[in-house]
Amino acid sequence: MKKVNPKRSPTKRKVSAWVIVHCEFFPTSMPPCAHPWMDEIVFHVASSLKAAERYMRLHHVAPYSWWKVECRHLDEENDRPATRFYNYRAVARKTPPHAWARRAYDKWQKESAMKENRQ
Repeated sequence: MKKVNPKRSPTKRKVSAWVIVHCEFFPTSMPPCAHPWMDEIVFHVASSLKAAERYMRLHHVAPYSWWKVECRHLDEENDRPATRFYNYRAVARKTPPHAWARRAYDKWQKESAMKENRQ
């Protein structure tokens, strides 16, 4: 019979889940849209940061979007997640890329309007 170390009891071990959130600016109404909303949706849950980063690299998203990855501990009350930010190509960023993504969104809106006018 295997001895169980009381200091490493399975009940004391924290189980982590890496929640992958896709974020993007979303038009409140179709073009022109002066004030887009910031939209977030959970895309995936991974068992490790490495698996979360692999998932983001494999999924192509719009250039005006970004990823947010939160480390959550299961069954923890008042869990304050450690949050990491990534651009749309899954490159880590130190700060939330809101301003950068908004500029990319505005550029996309302008290009979309120009394409509509040509047709």
